[in-house]
This record gives sequence, structure tokens and C-alpha cells, in this order.
Amino acid sequence: MAILQQDMSLLLTFLLSAAGSHGLATTPLINSTCTAATKSTWFTPYDYCVRTLWANPAAAAATDARGLGAAAANITAKNVTTTIHVLTNLVDALQHCITMYRMMNGSVAGALDDLRAGRTDAAWPKLKDAAYRPNFCELALDQSKTGKDPVWEENFSNQLLSGMANDIIELIAKKKAR
Repeated sequence: MAILQQDMSLLLTFLLSAAGSHGLATTPLINSTCTAATKSTWFTPYDYCVRTLWANPAAAAATDARGLGAAAANITAKNVTTTIHVLTNLVDALQHCITMYRMMNGSVAGALDDLRAGRTDAAWPKLKDAAYRPNFCELALDQSKTGKDPVWEENFSNQLLSGMANDIIELIAKKKAR
């Protein structure tokens, strides 16, 4: 028990001595480099700099600023690669949405032609088809695994509007409204 307390005391002493001015356990090299970085072109926030570098084993083990710079560039490269992956998946999902909305546009245009010609029964299935299209867009965005949905409002609005149009024409087609 005494050995455990002594080990904990040594660990606590080490962590406190390694703690920077903001209470983050780090190295003097990371502290001084991050302090200097706060005054550079992009005014890197000190806490962000320290947390990011200290969490990276290569940066934490760096012996000079060049090593920290290489670690920061490596962290950046990994983040950029991840961002490209997210954007690629998002663009693919949005491309699917464009296809869905083009199909929806065709269905609504066809339904309008049918309604103008008095063919309510022919318009209804087209509007029903159109009402599903925003959901297929939402599904594609959800399946993209990006956690991003830049057209949620538009999808929601279009689903409500097309669903409303479908419901009204369905009522007419089923002779429940005139």
C-alpha cells in the first residue's frame, strides 16, 4: 500500500511539473512552441495547440520544433484525407439527391399536365411517387455516414408539400373531396 501511495505521489509530482501554464500536462518544447504559435500568422489558440500536439505520440516525443512541425503536418494530412473522404461521400449522396429531385420534378410536371387535362386518376400516382423522393435523398445522406445534411430543410419542405399535394389529389381520386 505504501509503495502504491509512493508511486501515485511520484506520478502526481511528474504530472504537476509537466503541466503548462494552463494546467495541461505537456512538454516544455510543446509549451514554448505553442506559446510562440499564438503570436504567428494564424494566431493558433494555445490550448488547442497543446492538446493536439500532446495527444499525438510523435509530437509528444519530439525533441525540437522541426519534429513538432512534422507531427503537426502529419496530423493535418490525416485530417485532410478524412475531410476528402467526408466530402466525397457527401457529394455522392448529393448527386443521388439531384437524381431524386429530377425524377420528382418530372413526376410533378406530369401530374400537373394530367390535372390540367382533367385526369385526376392519372395525376395521383405521379404525386404519390414525388412525395417519396425527398425521403430517398435523406436516406442517401444518412447512408453517406458523414453526419452532414446540407439540404434537410429543403427535403423536409418538399416532402411536406408533395405529400400535401398527393393527399389532396388522392382524396379527389377516391371521391372523398370535390
